[in-house]
This record gives sequence, structure tokens and C-alpha cells, in this order.
Amino acid sequence: MAARAWAWLVQQGLQRHLQLLTVVSLLVVFAFFWVAGQHAIEGSIHQSLDSRLAVARLVASSLDDRLERVFSLLEQAAAQESLRSGPPGGLSTALLRETQLRLSAYGQHLYWLDADGRLLWAEPPDLSLLARPFPDFPIVYPALEKGARHVSNLCWPSGASQPYVLLAVPIPETTGEVSGLLVERIEADHLGLEPLLRQGVTGESSYIEVVDRRGVVIASSQPEHCFQKADHTDQFARLIEARQPLVGECHRCHTGEEGEAGQALRQTDEVLTFVPLQTAPWGVAVRQPARDVMAPLHRLQRLILLGGGAALIIVLLVTSWFIGRQIVGPIRALDEVSAQFAVGNLDVPVPAQGIDEVARLTAHLEQMRVRLETTLEDHRRWNEALEEMVEERTRELTTLYEQLQGKEAVCKQLLGKVLTAQEEERARLARELHDTIGQSLTAIIMTTMAVENSLSPDFVAGREKLINVRRIATQALRDLRNLIFDLRPEALDDLGLVLALRSQAKKCLEPAGVQVRLRSVGLEDRLPAEVEIAVFRVVQEAITNIARHAQATEANISLTRKGNKLIVRVEDDGVGFDPASVMQDEQKGWGLRGMEERITLLGGKFYIGSKPGQGTLVLAEVPLDTLEYETPAERHHALQR
Repeated sequence: MAARAWAWLVQQGLQRHLQLLTVVSLLVVFAFFWVAGQHAIEGSIHQSLDSRLAVARLVASSLDDRLERVFSLLEQAAAQESLRSGPPGGLSTALLRETQLRLSAYGQHLYWLDADGRLLWAEPPDLSLLARPFPDFPIVYPALEKGARHVSNLCWPSGASQPYVLLAVPIPETTGEVSGLLVERIEADHLGLEPLLRQGVTGESSYIEVVDRRGVVIASSQPEHCFQKADHTDQFARLIEARQPLVGECHRCHTGEEGEAGQALRQTDEVLTFVPLQTAPWGVAVRQPARDVMAPLHRLQRLILLGGGAALIIVLLVTSWFIGRQIVGPIRALDEVSAQFAVGNLDVPVPAQGIDEVARLTAHLEQMRVRLETTLEDHRRWNEALEEMVEERTRELTTLYEQLQGKEAVCKQLLGKVLTAQEEERARLARELHDTIGQSLTAIIMTTMAVENSLSPDFVAGREKLINVRRIATQALRDLRNLIFDLRPEALDDLGLVLALRSQAKKCLEPAGVQVRLRSVGLEDRLPAEVEIAVFRVVQEAITNIARHAQATEANISLTRKGNKLIVRVEDDGVGFDPASVMQDEQKGWGLRGMEERITLLGGKFYIGSKPGQGTLVLAEVPLDTLEYETPAERHHALQR
């Protein structure tokens, strides 16, 4: 996908590239301002939530102070000796009456209970309840059990006109045990929270509620919510138990729930701030519809989005117009002019368009066009003169080349005749040596044998001299025969190239301790006479070099016929040498140059490869399709002549 998008982008023109670059740049700027605006909005949201948390904490702190004052008065009374000394009497009832008088701003009933939950005294007095079990004893029993303060949830027993809450403190004995309880009953409408809650409201749609751990609303800035069960009861209970505040948004938290009055709560989103009390298992909840809290922020977001989008579109349109008119347009005109330049038309002037760099570019291109046109005109004149000179010189070189080709052909013919004459002279010398000196040496050997046989056994000294003469003559005859073989091997005429080379290799290399292997492929028929003679002399020279200079232990000779060409390969594992230096030395390299000349005269290719310490390779390739074949009889007859 990315490769396809990149290929599409590469195919677009300059204007599209500049527009895309402008769009990306504007989007980056817009994204920066959007992120900055979002950051500011989030900061405003946090500030708004923090202000609501501060209101909730203020209300919770005020309610804690009220409850703390009630507990303080109750604990002062519980610490008096008159309540620990026994049943109600003058001092104890007077103490209770004074305490209730001081608590009259909060509660209307004060109860003195023993450890079994029986009512010992009530203020105001109610004789009908004395010495009887206190009806709400199970509610305040945790204070007796734990020996600590206790605040009840909202109570609304049957028969009661108003719901109320109970605040209980233990009456400690000197032994540390609890002898009873002091319980203050406070009606919910006497808590005096409504003015405080109304003062803490921050907007028309916001409201504050005080809930107990069961989720029942004890007090609210909206009276219609009082004494009803609020939503999120489980969450409120966990927060009260953990003494943990909460600030957040409640999303559609009322779906499917119903209030205590049986009316379905409307479905809405609210911003909820909840702070638990420290002195009671209650909490203060500040609530407001999220749309009212977030409305200014949402308006700011829309303003940034719409305003920034409109500004982005306007800037994009203006930039596109500017780019198309001042940059892309002049560049397209330059492209058209350069296309004319490319086909050699320099008569089209460069239009002066664009601003700043583009205008300077068009001016420079116009100057370059004028100079280039002048230069090309000069070049055309020079080219015409040069072409005339080249044509004249070409005619001269053609004539010289033809003459050189003719001379080279003559040289090849002369060299070929020289080699032919050389071979004929070798053959004549071989015949003369065989017919003259060879016959004479044979006669000497036969004569010495006859004389030796005719001598009596007593002539020992003479016999030894004759034997020595015969031995010398025999060795001379053997050397003469080797010389005759080197001059013109009869095996080449009688048996062919392969057997002649095998005989030559055996004669020269085996005495030198060189193991030689000769392999031939495709040579069942005889080759042209010129090829056999030239190949024999080349391989003969290579064998002689191996025996004299190579110090080799192995040598491989191969003759391979492939189609209309013969491939000759001679390789050894000797000490090697530097062919280039030997070929350049006028005192050396005659044998190598002769090998190359023989192969070249046949129209073939010759190569010699060697390095000191790495052996030597002689490779020759001779064509066979341009040569005429001779029969052995024709060959022998030509040599006899």
C-alpha cells in the first residue's frame, strides 16, 4: 500500500507536489494549534472539576464540623461521673437536660441506654418508654460493641413523621468497659444543611446531595430528591468505606433504573464529584449535567475546528492560486521552451515570467539560449570544415590500409613459402644424410664386424679397438637417425600426427624423467598436410622446452577436434616463466615466436600462459574448414620432390 501511494505521488506534477506540501504544512500547524487548544480545554476541564471538588470538600467539612460538635457535647456528658454511678437521679437527669438544651440546635431527643439496650432516661422525658428496650437499639449497637462513636444511616421506621439519624457515643466505666450509650436523635430536616447546600451550588443545573452508605439522600439542594435512593449506590458505598473522593463524568448511568417513587430517572450524562465525610459513613455528591459543564468548552472546540478549517481552506486556496500563477505557470512555460531546445529548436525565446528566483531563471535561460545558438552556429561551420578534412583523410587512410593489407598478404605468402621451403629443405637434408653419411656409417660398422671376425683370437688389442670403433660408429648412426627424425619424422608421413607426437614425446621426455600423457579426440581421419606439419612443429618445440627448461614431473598433451577446428593443448607442472619478458627479449623467445607464427599462418589462435612456480600452458586453435586435404601419397610425393 505504501509503495503504491509513493508511486502515485512520484507520478504527480510539480503543482500537485507543492499543493500537497502546503496542505501537509497547514495540517501540521492546525494540528499544533488544535493540540494546544485541546490542552487548554483539558486544563479548563480539570480546573472546573477541581472547583467542584473544592465545593464538595467544603460542604463535607462543614457537615463534619456540625457532627463533631454534636459528638463533642455527647462525649462530654458521657464522661460525667453521674452517668456511671447508677440509675437516673437528680444529677444525671439535670446533666441530660442541660446537654439536650445545648444540642437543641441540632437534635430534639436525647436517650440514655444501659448495656442491655433498655432506656434509662429520655430528654424530653417520656415515662412510657422508660425501662423498656430502646426501639432503635440494633441501629446503635455498633457503638456499644466497638466502644466508639457511631452514626447511623437515614432511619424512617413506621409511625415516624420524619426520617432521622442517630448519633451514639459509649459511656465508659473506670474499668474500661462500656456501661451504656448516649444517643442523640436528629431529624433530617433539622440538620440545617439546605442553606449550606444551596450556597455551594455553582450553577442553575447543578445540585448537591448528602447520601448515606446505602445511597439514600439525607439532604439535597433540590428538596424533591430528599429521602430517595440515589443511583450508584454500590459505588457510593465503596467510596465511603475507602474514604476516597471521586471526580469524573458519569455516562448514561441512569439507564433502566427507577427511583423510589416509581418514576423512571431520565437518561443523561452528568459530571459527578463525590467526597466522603470523616465523622460519619456519609458522602457529599455535587452533580451537574455534563452538557452544561462542557458547553463552553464544546463551543470553544467547535470554534477552533470551524475557524481553523475555514482559515485552512482560505490559505490553501490562496496558496494554490499563488503557486499556480507565480511558480508552476512559469515553470511549465520553461518546460515547453526546454522541450523545443531538446529537439534543436533554439529560435523560441524564453518568456519572462514569475517572480524573484523564477524571473532570474528565465532571464538566465534566455541568455544561455542566445549564447548556445551562437555557439551552435560556430560549431556547424567548424563541423563542415572538419567533415571535409575527415573525408579527405579517410580516403588517404583507406588507400594506405588497402596497400597494407596487400603487403600483409604478400608477407604471409612469403612466410608460408619460407616455411614450406624450410620443410622441403629439412626433408632434402634428411634424405641426403640418410643416403650418404648414414650409408657410410653403416658400411663402417659392417666392415669392422667383418675385420673383427677375420682376426685370430690372439689379436686381443686389435679386436678391442675394432669394437670401440664400431661402438662409436653405432652411436654416430643413432645420433644421425635422431637428427634425421627431428628434421623430418617419417612417422608423420607414414603413421600420422598422433603417433608421431607420441614417438617424439617418448624419445624426449621419458629420458628426462617426465611422465607424459597424450590424448586425442576426433582424429580418426588424417588432417591437412599443412596442419599436421605446423602442429607437429609447435608440439615438438613445446616438448623440447619441457625437457630442457621446465624441470617438470608431468606433462599432458591433448589434440581435440571440435567441428571445423583443432584444439591443441600442452601443459606441464614445471617451474614456469614470464612469457611477456621472454617474448620481448631479442636474444630469446625465437622458439615461442616461431610457434605463434606457424599457428597464425593457418588463421588460428595461439596462447601461452605461465607464471614462475606455476607451470606452463600452451594452447593453440587451428581452423580446418579453409584448408585442402592431401592424401599420404600426395604428401610423400611432394616431399620427395
